[in-house]
Amino acid sequence: MSLLDTQVQAFVDQSLSYYPTDATDSNVDQQRLWYNALCKGFATPLALGISAKDDVVLAKDGYSVPVRRYKHQAQAQESHGDDDVLIVFMHGGGFVVGGLDSHHDICGELVHETGLNLVSVDYRLAPEHQYPADINDCLTVVDQALEAGSKVILVGDSAGGLLGGCVANARKSFVGTALLGQVLIYPALNRGADTPSMTEHAHAPLLTKADMDYYLPIRVGGDISQIPYQDEQYIPMHTSDFSGLPPTHLFPAEVDPLRDDCELYAQALRSANVGVSNHVDVGQGLVHGHLRARNMSDQAAANFAAICAAVKELAQ
Repeated sequence: MSLLDTQVQAFVDQSLSYYPTDATDSNVDQQRLWYNALCKGFATPLALGISAKDDVVLAKDGYSVPVRRYKHQAQAQESHGDDDVLIVFMHGGGFVVGGLDSHHDICGELVHETGLNLVSVDYRLAPEHQYPADINDCLTVVDQALEAGSKVILVGDSAGGLLGGCVANARKSFVGTALLGQVLIYPALNRGADTPSMTEHAHAPLLTKADMDYYLPIRVGGDISQIPYQDEQYIPMHTSDFSGLPPTHLFPAEVDPLRDDCELYAQALRSANVGVSNHVDVGQGLVHGHLRARNMSDQAAANFAAICAAVKELAQ
């Protein structure tokens, strides 16, 4: 019996019409063409009153990190207590695909639903750029926001969720003041271990164990033996100390090899007395990448509403 209802199955079928199951067997240029077509196929226009403007943030080494800044015009015209709260969004895509356009409508809808401004980070991608280029770009944008006096909420999906967790590891000194929390959506958080979900959903529709075997080491040239297992800026659960991390909301998908990463991370946070909510309930019957299904699946829509509610809760 399928775990997917007809709406989610329709989303899976449409996704596979753009992006094949064995995409990671192809070269990077082809993967990006397929992924761009996928994103365009599900894209929706920004709501009225939401503006988006491209910008750059200059890193200490002179590199200009491309970003896209989203504003909620209605809130900007009013006196609003959350004006100084900023969502920093890190997109998914296995560190290989994605960018400012891939999650454009998702970012715009987050702004529309939460009333908060948002900056999306176009971090450098592998394999052309190797670790730590990606996390350094995310830290550059977060640091600029913090230095400007903003209170920051980290939001990321998939690979972006991993990067969000690594930013939280690196900026724990701001927890309790300026780093309000993190919302991680079907993130990779662990070391690629053989968790029950990694075995049970090894051949899940939109992300497989084989995909993860490709993505996890690609930031260090594709050689799994080169993964820095003691580096908390490579994978969130590489940290030796979970205490002091910010309040966290986790949104796993049920039919996803990464599902159990959220539970392992949640257990580690609870043991360190960090506030954490693992929203497994709203992820039932959903697959990796379901943010794009929010306009065609009731379950995905409910999950997205819960994500927005979690962001608003952190902003209070």
